[in-house]
Amino acid sequence: MLLMKTTPPIVCLTIAVAVQGFAPLHQARHHFPSFASLEPAALRMSSNPLEELLSGVFKSGTKAKTEPEPEPELPDVVIEPDFKLAAIFLGLGVLLDTIPYIQLVLGPLVTVLGLLFLVQTFRIRFTFDKEAFELKQGDSLKDIGDNIVVGGANRWTYDSFVNYDFFPEGWIDQPQGPILVYFKETQTPSDNWNEGPGKSANSPEAIANGAVPGQVHFFPALCNTKQLRSEFERRGCAKLD
Repeated sequence: MLLMKTTPPIVCLTIAVAVQGFAPLHQARHHFPSFASLEPAALRMSSNPLEELLSGVFKSGTKAKTEPEPEPELPDVVIEPDFKLAAIFLGLGVLLDTIPYIQLVLGPLVTVLGLLFLVQTFRIRFTFDKEAFELKQGDSLKDIGDNIVVGGANRWTYDSFVNYDFFPEGWIDQPQGPILVYFKETQTPSDNWNEGPGKSANSPEAIANGAVPGQVHFFPALCNTKQLRSEFERRGCAKLD
């Protein structure tokens, strides 16, 4: 008793700490938490960041590749008839028929051409289907028969085109429109390519200047030529620059 009363407080505290230091290990663990218990739960549950990154890369690489959607098929088109050329020739013919001397030759010729264009505008239809450009007859789209120049059907696949154009050049974008439509194709047997205007169009000089050999076709502009040009472009018909 005397010792406890006379011992200074600092000495008592030192003795208590020393006794605690000799406590059994299993008791000490109850007093001092381990570092593992202090680790945040979120950190313990997370995996290696590099492993997560690689896993994400490989997973994304194994996704099924989406097939490209097929291009929609172009619908069949009948080009609108255009009576503008017939009207121009008929009007010009009537005017020329009033001029002396000219009315004897040129006037009647232009008038006859105007009448021919008028009839053909009613009769011929220019059509596009999935495979080819074709000339048909009337609104019922009957078969027009064989080509009167080189024979064979008046039907040409788009991949056989090597060139097309409208003459006079530049008139397609003018109010009066062009007079002639031109195209060149390789579907017709090559034995016929040099017949008619094809002789000059396939001459060595023309080929040297960039022309492509083929069968030449001309027909009067009896339809909506802007619509016709648009369909040539949409169907992938080749055209020389």
